[in-house]
Amino acid sequence: MKTRPQLLRRAACCLALVLAAASAHAATVRGQLLHSNGYPAAGYAVTVSSAQTGRSSPARVGADGMYYILNVPPGAYYLEIWVNPQSPMVYQIYVNEPYTDIPRIVIP
Repeated sequence: MKTRPQLLRRAACCLALVLAAASAHAATVRGQLLHSNGYPAAGYAVTVSSAQTGRSSPARVGADGMYYILNVPPGAYYLEIWVNPQSPMVYQIYVNEPYTDIPRIVIP
């Protein structure tokens, strides 16, 4: 019979293997937002969405204008930039492993 610490170690090992397998087939979507004056556009929320996966958790744009959305499975998505809370700016993108770089986007 296994002891509790042995069972916990085995469960932790299985969880690590599942997470590694899941992240092995996922990509990071990254890009930069700029204002029309060329300065970084910080603080906005950026998401990706598709009919199959739904909408990702929002990534916040950093002080340098960069955003990173992690663990996105390869496929076709809509990149949503939430400049206006009621209607985001939307771009079609295709995500590849391991990184999908989005060209700089200028927001109003």
